[in-house]
Amino acid sequence: MRFLLVVLALVLGLVYFFFGLRFGYVTLTPTRMLNAQGENNYTFNVFDPGQSVGVTGTCSTSSGRAVVRLYDPKGTQIAGQACPKGQWALQVLGKGDAGNYRLNVQFDHFTGVIDLKETRNSGR
Repeated sequence: MRFLLVVLALVLGLVYFFFGLRFGYVTLTPTRMLNAQGENNYTFNVFDPGQSVGVTGTCSTSSGRAVVRLYDPKGTQIAGQACPKGQWALQVLGKGDAGNYRLNVQFDHFTGVIDLKETRNSGR
């Protein structure tokens, strides 16, 4: 049993060092992260031209940095916001043609909490 605990601690240490620990799902629940690295991508389908789409929420950063970017269906960045150390409100919204919009969240040794909610507004 002690051997399993040592192996589990070793695995958690390696995951923390190389990838970070994430507890939650970024666009559904407030997500707590410890030393998070890498990136997450989310897709939003827009069926009506002129409809705005994106995310609003907050981030509370203890260390590191997170950057939130929104790309239109053509792959052009149309909105973005960085989340350096401190507490910040986030509003990353864009609108344009119908299609698949991609939200990209990049983490650079991010420790803190991100709470994002999908936001849509009709183009009419």
